[in-house]
Amino acid sequence: MKAQREMMNRRPGVLPDFTRPGTYTGCWKLELGTKKLSICPRTRRMLGLRKNQEMDLSGFLKLLEPEQVNHLIREFTCACATNSKFEVRVKVNTPGGKVKWLRLSGVQFYRGWDIAEQMAGVVEDTTQLMNEECLSLAVVNHELRSPLTVVKLNIQLLIRMLSGGRDQHTVRVLQTVDLHINCMTSVIEEYLTSPVSELHQSASNRTVFCMEDLISVMISEMKLLHPGYRFVRQNEAKVQVRADKYKIIQVLVNYLNNAVNFSSPASRITISSNTTNTCVEVAVQDQGIGIPAGQEMQLFQKFYQVESRSVRKKNSKGLGLYLVKKIITDHDGTVRAEKGRSGGSVFYFSLPIYRADAQGDSGKVTTRTI
Repeated sequence: MKAQREMMNRRPGVLPDFTRPGTYTGCWKLELGTKKLSICPRTRRMLGLRKNQEMDLSGFLKLLEPEQVNHLIREFTCACATNSKFEVRVKVNTPGGKVKWLRLSGVQFYRGWDIAEQMAGVVEDTTQLMNEECLSLAVVNHELRSPLTVVKLNIQLLIRMLSGGRDQHTVRVLQTVDLHINCMTSVIEEYLTSPVSELHQSASNRTVFCMEDLISVMISEMKLLHPGYRFVRQNEAKVQVRADKYKIIQVLVNYLNNAVNFSSPASRITISSNTTNTCVEVAVQDQGIGIPAGQEMQLFQKFYQVESRSVRKKNSKGLGLYLVKKIITDHDGTVRAEKGRSGGSVFYFSLPIYRADAQGDSGKVTTRTI
């Protein structure tokens, strides 16, 4: 029996036990039409299922927390719509009461020419790796936060000392530095904290702020950093959003830096806003190299790079737009890109508009001004 199992594992297309150190691997398959979920015996052992216990799609989703169910559905829907690789990491509460971290990945399979019939892939038990990662991140987090705290305290001291004087320009510069220290602290908390608390932390960092004020601050900074480019503001929208302000700064910085990096000096970079009844959409348009046809949504895939010599010269890692998409989708927004009508490219992101009368937590939200 053991020899038969070893021969099965060596068949073409069947993955070995370990695809990376510290992970145990199984397989899964989902019929896209009927939503029928099939899992291999290894995956059943990961989930702690009994010998004859059935597991369908709804049963698997019940093992996840509600926030992770929403995240999984968003990633799956996007992968199906863009015909890209599906990849997500989730925390599973097994029927036996154990907590495990699983990494799910898969691709669509076609039997005809047009319609995908199923998605199949791999599930990896990364619990051990996650525990080791959490310990390492805790050490790095402490070492980075300590000097940032000292810098922030000194900046705030200087702001208090100069706030009553005439040199208000220096005060504004110090306030901008303080804003970016807060942004760096937020990035550290996002990427150097335990994933166990990631969802709770993401929600707790959200505040209400004016989108137009944040855009104005970012444009002012970009004009100082890149005086050779023309930054133009159009269609200002004085609306409030409820979001993690420092993550939205990351999104704007990424879009604006890309517009600068892939445009020639003296180019015009236009930042515009449009609102509907429910959301505000921000667009950053450049006069750069543009987007190849058919690659508009692929740009937001992890590690994706356009096959272009000018892109390779920028030493891009293909992570910036992937992180933009992750941040915005976590805020129930959308991202998209298109080729500009007069050349260049346009990158969009949208966020839900915050209205206090329509929110049940208006008294619990902290309002900040830029």
